[in-house]
Amino acid sequence: MIRLTSSRTSASVLLFVLLVKQGACVQPECDPLEFYRIYSPVIFSLNFMVTGELNTPHILQQDCDDLKYVTQRVETLLQGCTADKDEDLKKHIRGLQLTRELFVRRRTSGRPDPLEILFRCVLSSMYARTNVDERLNKLKQDGALDATGDHTCRNRSLSLQCALQAGAGCPKNAERARKAVENYINLLMDVKMCRRPTEYACEGDLFDHCYWTVMSGPAGRLPLLPSGADTLSKYCKAAKSAPTCTRNLQIEQCPEEKKKSLGTIKDGFRSIQDSICNEELPASVEEWNKCLNQEALKKCKSEIPRPNQNFDTKAERHVHFCREREETLKCELAAGSDCPASASPAKKTLYDLRAIELDLHECPRPKTDGYGGSGFSTTPAILVTLVRPRASRCFPSKHTVLRYV
Repeated sequence: MIRLTSSRTSASVLLFVLLVKQGACVQPECDPLEFYRIYSPVIFSLNFMVTGELNTPHILQQDCDDLKYVTQRVETLLQGCTADKDEDLKKHIRGLQLTRELFVRRRTSGRPDPLEILFRCVLSSMYARTNVDERLNKLKQDGALDATGDHTCRNRSLSLQCALQAGAGCPKNAERARKAVENYINLLMDVKMCRRPTEYACEGDLFDHCYWTVMSGPAGRLPLLPSGADTLSKYCKAAKSAPTCTRNLQIEQCPEEKKKSLGTIKDGFRSIQDSICNEELPASVEEWNKCLNQEALKKCKSEIPRPNQNFDTKAERHVHFCREREETLKCELAAGSDCPASASPAKKTLYDLRAIELDLHECPRPKTDGYGGSGFSTTPAILVTLVRPRASRCFPSKHTVLRYV
């Protein structure tokens, strides 16, 4: 018989054995590519149609058998790994399981099949493919789809949304089937690497795209501004086109926080039009680009605290990203503090462009006391003092006020 002693050596051996045993129970993370390799071909081959056409008992049974088979393979895969830390993978696995439940349902004796009720209702509704094409063409004409790169996914999503909306007014006893069909639609979108219809229902991304498109021109070389009356006239025209770009976008189904953000962008963008279309701007830009103190600006920006790359959460990274953007704007305005009054329209344009950038990134705007003599107040993160260009310096100071005009 081997006696266990309390010696340090024995204790170390026992601790090692315990850690090894614990480690053996820790499953590795699942490989998403392996999951997609297993289930994607099966989902692509399903014949079920969300509008009910041609959904014969044979087709339903075949799809049911295929889904049972692939779900078993996925569950076998999950026995050797975990998807706990991969939210997208968990969402897709759940979508597969819910879709399987749609096909393996059993008709309750003496009661009508909810799917059949749903399909009869949907097929008798106004489900017109032309409505989808008409809407996409309208968005394209407005310029809202110019560079999104997801025409195919959005097209498919709108078509499937039509089917879901057609089923929204169906009898109550078809609601469970409608929810099951929605799960099936989500699975189709997942396997095609598209966003789900509920995500496309909020067109906030197109809204942002419209404004980023306008911003890409005049904001390309900030804090320097594009010069020349013809160039600024082109950007003025582009700024005036933003309301056209967004006029047919649907944001009613966006989360409340997103709707609030989009409202802030829309309101803030009015000042962009006023600034870029200002008749005094071409001459003011020439003055601003010459008088901007580049040396002081460079030194000021170098003293902005850089964000820690090891933040634990996305929210923390966003806070520091916003803070860095805000302090950069303050440095840029301070670097132009010695410019003559004739450069004020250009300085205001710089602020307006940077402010709408902050809006688009969902960052708070820097606090200002207005455009008059009250100036631009700073935050404790970085306080800047600039003196005359010949002896310009940028360093922390408690009582600094950055002059806005």
